[in-house]
Order: sequence, then C-alpha cells, then structure tokens
Amino acid sequence: MTTITPSTGTTYAGVLGIGSYRPRRVVPNSEILEQIDSSDEWIQTRSGIKERRWAEDDETVLMMSVNAAKDALQDAGIDPAQIGCLIVATVTHLYQTPAIATRVAVEVGAPTAAAFDVSAAAPGSATASRWPTTWSAAAARSTCWRSASSG
Repeated sequence: MTTITPSTGTTYAGVLGIGSYRPRRVVPNSEILEQIDSSDEWIQTRSGIKERRWAEDDETVLMMSVNAAKDALQDAGIDPAQIGCLIVATVTHLYQTPAIATRVAVEVGAPTAAAFDVSAAAPGSATASRWPTTWSAAAARSTCWRSASSG
C-alpha cells in the first residue's frame, strides 16, 4: 500500500489513480435504429458512436460511482482514509441533496473527506477532472484550507 507523504517543496495536488465503471448492457446502433429513421452509417459518420451503455435498474449512480472510486483507489494504491476530497460529476443523481459524493465517500471508507458534486452535464467529467490540479492545488496552498481540513 502506498502512503501519501507531504512534499518537501511546493504544496501541490495531483491525480494518483483513475477508476471507471461501464454499465453492463451494451446497446448497439442497431437497437437505436428500431426507434428512429436513420442508419448505422449515418450515426457512426457523424458521431463515431458504434455502441453505448445503458444502466440497468440495479446500476444506480451511487453503485457506479462507488465502483469507479474503488477502482481509482486500487489504481493509486492508497488507503481510503488518505482521501482529502472526493468529487463526483453527474447530472443524473436522483436527489438534489445531499450530494452523492458524500455517500460515495462513506461507502469507500473515507467518511471525513470533503465531498461535493459537479453538475455540469456533458462537460461535467472534464470540469471535475480539472479540479484536483487547479482548485485543489490552490486550496492546498491556502492557510484557511489547511486549517479547516486539519481539524
């Protein structure tokens, strides 16, 4: 298990691991074409899409997020207790509050981590992926953030 140690130089933040979850059900263009007047060639030429994934009833936003977070932790080789901040990008959470990120943090074993959702539709994952290297880096340098996060 890797241990996160304080840097000796400039304080920084970084992405140590990446995780993902893809729903089990594969939906090819042929299935979509049963509902619309188009062709596989038209869809692929304009979008590049050959298939997509649709979540089944048991594949909730929480379940998919927890699985992706656990993959990221395994990829990083760190203990969940070392997580300082957990961000979930989604516009499909069933509830406005509480944020799904708080539940994911508890489920993966990081109940004291700061946690929030980024609700930015299509660019949500790109927006959220920039936070650890921009906002979090600035927050890590902030005396106010260090004071608040250390107790």
